[in-house]
Parts: sequence; structure tokens; C-alpha cells
Amino acid sequence: MKVVIAHDFIRHGGADKVLEHLHAMWPEAPIYTLLAEDRPQYEGWPIHSSWLQGKVPPERYRWPLPLFQGMVDRLSKKIDWTDVDLLISSSVSFMKNLQAPAHVPHLSYIYRPAMFAYDRQDMFLSGYPAALRPILRGVVNRFKRWDQQHADNPDLYVSISDYVADMVQRAYDKPSKVVYPPVETAAYREAGLQAEDGDYYFTALRLEGYKRVDIAVEACTRLGLPLKVAGTGPMREALEKMAGPTVEFLGFVSDEDMLRLVAGCKAFLFPPEEDFGIAPVEALAAGRPAITLGFSGPGETVQDGVTGVHFTEQTVDAMEAAMRRAEEIQWDRDVIRASAERFSVDAFRNGLRALAEELAAQGPRSRTIASS
Repeated sequence: MKVVIAHDFIRHGGADKVLEHLHAMWPEAPIYTLLAEDRPQYEGWPIHSSWLQGKVPPERYRWPLPLFQGMVDRLSKKIDWTDVDLLISSSVSFMKNLQAPAHVPHLSYIYRPAMFAYDRQDMFLSGYPAALRPILRGVVNRFKRWDQQHADNPDLYVSISDYVADMVQRAYDKPSKVVYPPVETAAYREAGLQAEDGDYYFTALRLEGYKRVDIAVEACTRLGLPLKVAGTGPMREALEKMAGPTVEFLGFVSDEDMLRLVAGCKAFLFPPEEDFGIAPVEALAAGRPAITLGFSGPGETVQDGVTGVHFTEQTVDAMEAAMRRAEEIQWDRDVIRASAERFSVDAFRNGLRALAEELAAQGPRSRTIASS
């Protein structure tokens, strides 16, 4: 089966872990993206970036926002669709709107409808200078109209969780299948079996406002509990200023060190409202409980009182109470580890491949062509 893959931006986050598995499943498939970070694990991949590659620093990937819409519209004319059996978009924003020819079915593996257009516009715009925000609000509203016009592009939406499937239904009035993202459960399971129990809490997130790392930092500062924070981002300086002496910022952490840190932690803290949340499941695979927001994706993956603790509000008081509760629970490591297996690599690959092959076998269809 000849596949084309389209991915919004290649960085080093959860979506890019999914992309690594898509590439492993279809290694010959060309990968089209707007911008790609230069990282060793992508060396030799058939990546086709836009003309912006090398002109925009990775941390500023959002700045060309007004350009991306037109770039995606033009991209379809540049791709060689000869003998292509299936387009797979791995997308939260732009590439789900790539217009494939009518004879090429389109499976959209969607992480959520674009948050900057549908539910977190003010938070998104806060990352830009105040003088630019009125202009960018118009750009965002234009994107939303374009996104709605292209809602029929995918023949099949595949959401990363039931939480996201509900969003897709509300945003596009489209049903979707659910295939949970792949989690390297085997590696974390092995690391957890070998590790000794540590006395520190751990979190690993991009240090951006909407990730709410501040809740974890302040809760551990109040309680005087050790917290290790892995990740980089624009909020680091502000977080360091509010942190007490028990909080340590590690910056970027290698995959090897990440295994060690997760496997040795007392519990994994995960304060954001997340569409799925790979990191808490990695902690479960290592036999470590996760303290997470009780709604959104982690509400599906972490069982309150059994494999972790839920809190229902994104406040320091709520996280502090959850941590106090977690301190009193006698955790069954085997039960926690076993709970992660339904999110394994094999479960993802088998589930997505079956849907992809089924869709490709259906052949051409009559697709509504969106106007730009």
C-alpha cells in the first residue's frame, strides 16, 4: 500500500512520537510538514518541509501563522499522487485540511481540533505582542472558517481518545473512531522493574502556560516535597522564580534519562487538560502512579485510587490535596503496570493499520471540494 503522510510540525512532543511509529509502519511514505526540527532521530527520513525551513527558529514555529493556510492549499498541487493508495494526516491544525485528489482516501489521525481557534484563543494570542493580537485574532478567525470549509476532507477521522472524539463531533459534526496513541510500555515496564523507589515527584512537559506546570511547582513548594521538572519552554524563567528549594529544573532530558527519571519517581504529576497524555501512561507502565486532572484524556487512562489520583480543578489547592491523598495509598505496582498495556505500541499499530487498510480498500469516493 502506497501511503503519503502529512504532519503539521515535526518537533519533539507527543504527536512526533506518533509520527515515529507511522514512519516505522510505512517507511517509504514521504512525510510532508510545514517545519521540522533538526534532530538525529529524523536523519534519513523522507521529510519534505516547506520553504520556511531554516528561516524560522524552531521555538518560533507559530509566528508564520498567517502563511500556513495558503501553504497547505498549494501543497496538494505539488505532491505526486500517482498510485497513492492513502493519505494519512497526523494533525491538530493544518494538515488535516490537505486536499487529496478524489481517488485518494484520507485518514486523519487527529489530536484535537485546533485549540487556538476553538477553545483557547485568548491563551494562544497571549504569546504574541499586544499590538499584534487584534490582527492575529482576525487571522485565527479566518483559519477557523477555512478549517470548517475543509471538514469533509478526511474520509475518516481517527481520534486519540474519547475526549477528542467528542471535540471532533462538536467542531465538525463528524463521528470518529478511537485509536489510542502508542506508548513505549515495554521500555518503561523494564525500567520500572529494575529501578529502586525514589523519594521525588516528577513531571515532564513543555513549559508553556496552558500546561499549568505552575500548579505542580507551587504545590511541591508549599508541601516541601522534592520535584524534578523536565522540559523547556517560555515559562521556565517565571517557574524558576516561583519555585522553592525542593524544585529542580532539568531542561531537555534525553530518552534514556527520561526512562530513569520516570522509573525512579514516587509519582508522576500531570496538571494540564490533555487530549490523551502519553507521559502519565509511561509512568503507569513503569509501575508509578500518576496524579492527573480527572477530566480530559488522563481521566480515561488513570483510574482514581487504583493507578493514580485525580483532581478536578486546575488549582494549587486541588493538586496539593491529591498529593496528600496519594501519600496515604499503598500502591500495587503490578496492577499499575498492567493497566498500561492497552496503550502499547502493538495496540496502536494493529488498530490504525486495520482502519487504514480498510479505508484504502474502499477505493475512490465523491469528495466535496472545499473553497479557500
